[in-house]
Amino acid sequence: MGSDLLNLPLPQRLELVQDLWDSIAAEQQGPAATLQEQRLVAERLEAFRQDGHPGEDALKVLEELEQAL
Repeated sequence: MGSDLLNLPLPQRLELVQDLWDSIAAEQQGPAATLQEQRLVAERLEAFRQDGHPGEDALKVLEELEQAL
């Protein structure tokens, strides 16, 4: 089978690789968060909600970083 795959045109092989990668990624699940991690997330979410500041625009930050280089 392996040599059969190598004989496929490059676009078809790339499509197969992408499909395989997507199927692996779809099955992946990270480890369950511990109770301590869940509490930390809840605390940070509550702090964010109380603060109300949405943060900085990502594109603006990237532009500023590029200008600083």
